[in-house]
Amino acid sequence: MPVGDTGRALVHSAVAFRQETTYGTYAVTTTALHTCAPTSFNFMVEQDHQKLDELAFARGYSRFVTLDRKVSGSLEMFLHPEESLHFMINALGGRVTFNSLTSASDFSITAGNFTASDTILSLSFWAQKGDLTSFRYVGGIINKLKISAAIGEPAKMTAEILFQDASISSSDTLTTSLSFSTIAPYTYVDGTFRYDATEASLTSTVAEDIQSFELEINNNLFENFRELGSRILSGRVPAGRREVTFKISQRFDTSTTYNRFIQATAGAVQLRFSGATISAEYDRRMDIILPNVRNVSGDGEVGGANEILQADIDYAVLVSGNAYTTTSREIGVTMRTARTTNI
Repeated sequence: MPVGDTGRALVHSAVAFRQETTYGTYAVTTTALHTCAPTSFNFMVEQDHQKLDELAFARGYSRFVTLDRKVSGSLEMFLHPEESLHFMINALGGRVTFNSLTSASDFSITAGNFTASDTILSLSFWAQKGDLTSFRYVGGIINKLKISAAIGEPAKMTAEILFQDASISSSDTLTTSLSFSTIAPYTYVDGTFRYDATEASLTSTVAEDIQSFELEINNNLFENFRELGSRILSGRVPAGRREVTFKISQRFDTSTTYNRFIQATAGAVQLRFSGATISAEYDRRMDIILPNVRNVSGDGEVGGANEILQADIDYAVLVSGNAYTTTSREIGVTMRTARTTNI
């Protein structure tokens, strides 16, 4: 049978993952896995190469070597009350506190540093591409995580992941073990934006109307963490400065946000998503807190007669409190899920 004479429909593709105990050691098994339902993913293996420019009595190149292997890619999915948990923890540096509730639990995720005491330092992925071929990806660390929502759409999440290595496998038969959540993802209808002077005052009375937002966490991983003797990453990749960016689109109907921009007013932001019921006492919920922000834009643009005056507002996201204390942070996330045990 010649290569390329059949077609494998991507509708049969699937993804499963698991937090690693040891960086780079594959952790997904038929009994230890989590699933998500991505809209797309492009995990890829790339290998740098070089045609050697040598003098060998010929005008063409004669010799070839392979160099660094890079394994990376992005996974796009809808923001989900259960399936997004592990991605949020890893993207924020791996630090989480578990609080058990009746038939539910709270996971309080603060800004960690991928240190040994943190919880989810790396992830393994099993990825089936089409209906035949599966790949194993190990040592996955999220370099960038983007969350966005807009009117008329489900909320979305994109994770850009850097892996240590990958392998192709025909022996993985996880398809019989996969189980996907029946809970719907969050939509713009579930979301609320709150702004006030301090984190403590972010209550329902300070909610403001917005039309969309984008939040991105960039860990600035050192992607070329290598050594002599191996073409793959030599260990868990260190993270540089974490940069959190946040912007919203809001109708310009008063001078309030403009004054915050001009006066560089200190404020705090909460994004809350409320989802499906867990029990009579609890609903699924996600709270994203930016405790120290400044408006760095806020003027409205007149686009045309048949448009509404809008302002695209960017925020500088800063660490709150004393940066040398364990309570300082520039972002925190709490997720209430139906899990009754820790991750």
